[in-house]
Amino acid sequence: MNIIEEIKKYFTYLNELGIDFFPISEKLNKFLKNNNYLSVNNIEKIKESLLACKKCALHRIRKQPIWGEGSEDAQLMIISEYPDRDEDFYGRPFVGANEEILKKMLSAIKLKKEDFFITHAVKCKTPGGRPPEIDEILACKYYLLNQIKLLKPKLILAFGFTPPKMFFENSSTFSSIRGNHIKIKDSVVLFTYHPNYIIKNPIVKRLIWEDLQKFRKLYEENFL
Repeated sequence: MNIIEEIKKYFTYLNELGIDFFPISEKLNKFLKNNNYLSVNNIEKIKESLLACKKCALHRIRKQPIWGEGSEDAQLMIISEYPDRDEDFYGRPFVGANEEILKKMLSAIKLKKEDFFITHAVKCKTPGGRPPEIDEILACKYYLLNQIKLLKPKLILAFGFTPPKMFFENSSTFSSIRGNHIKIKDSVVLFTYHPNYIIKNPIVKRLIWEDLQKFRKLYEENFL
């Protein structure tokens, strides 16, 4: 048995359970750092883990899991729902008509798509574009929460019905949290409808505009 590899696997297991602190001796701490075994939390390690992920059945139908797009130094983040067929094909969030709607929405509050790091709550496409199931959401929760932890965005704009399920374990309805913001460690998250929801339900356009104005106010309070 390779003891070092077993220790590494155990630390990875603990991290995936959400345990990011445990006491160790100074000697062991120094040894692990020297051998790069405490680097599971860095961005490249998380990316590698995502690319090889088989935690749920979605890995069987995806073309590729999608990490996200944009500067990893950005202090703004967008969390979308889950990749559609086109996003899965191109390997990036918001392509085609959805990208144009997003650009118009952000332009209305004097921001650009390039100001954000953009990712999905669930990283792989679903069969027929159906909403993700609970096991798929839980499988991706590790990746999303680590993205937030490592990228440290100050403000997050969360689109759609899936992102709230990453943060709330109760059965809160979307209407009860839409337009509201919550604090997650050092980040503030505001929830609203997904841009493509406007196409299906034009009536929500006014509600999204109200939410975008709230996000702009948060932006001005934090950056201007």
